Amino acid sequence: MTESAGSMGTAPNSSASPVVNLAALEPLYQTFEEPCRYRAPGEGKGDPARIISGRRPSYIPIAQNLRRFVKDWRDSDYPGASQTTRDLLHFWFGEEHLKENDGQQIPFRYYFCQREAIETFIYLYEVRGIRTLSTITAEFLGEDSYDTALGVNPDDDRWPKYAFKMATGSGKTKVMSLAIVWSYFHSLREEDSILARDFLIIAPNITVFERLKEDFGDGKVFEADPSYPKPGRGLEYFRRPPGRGQRSCHRGQDLPDQHPPPL
Repeated sequence: MTESAGSMGTAPNSSASPVVNLAALEPLYQTFEEPCRYRAPGEGKGDPARIISGRRPSYIPIAQNLRRFVKDWRDSDYPGASQTTRDLLHFWFGEEHLKENDGQQIPFRYYFCQREAIETFIYLYEVRGIRTLSTITAEFLGEDSYDTALGVNPDDDRWPKYAFKMATGSGKTKVMSLAIVWSYFHSLREEDSILARDFLIIAPNITVFERLKEDFGDGKVFEADPSYPKPGRGLEYFRRPPGRGQRSCHRGQDLPDQHPPPL
């Protein structure tokens, strides 16, 4: 309760609850949908936020330009991708999924930001074959891209490095799991694949390490999420096709029976 100032000049109670505009908290689109609207400051001081049609532009030029290429690739049903890649993308984002929660089966869909992250990674690595910072700079920076690419330190181009810039709570761990699953099954199914079958996860501190251990320990995230088809739901389709038997098996075991991927 707020007390009003009386005749003695008593100041208003400083603990008064702030006014919250609940309409400003309403989502403008579903989490699995591509962003189509965003809020911008009102035209005058104290005016309510404006709702702008379209997607909020990224302040990172490479990311902003990549969005258009990846969207065109997605809308064209992933041309240039391997069959394994297309199968996984269709499974992740084109099928209906259920997850168990407190004994109940509830619908599950990956967030659009998670989808766009893994799609962009695959698009750069497999479809465009981009392995260096200088190449991605030259291709997607925009103005003065080639001059900027020439200034990239050669040491930064020694190894392929990709980063997902995602907000806290937006599900980076799920994107990590999808990248691992993609690499693993690509290695199994594609004849000339150079992708990995074993994976090392590095954490920056103990807190993140414990959280990642909880998610990835015993393959928990792979089993809890629809990261790959489970037995009875098409897993046999992802087993190693004929002609891959010449590649060595992991730890002397039959790799197609090792799911989730070894960490």
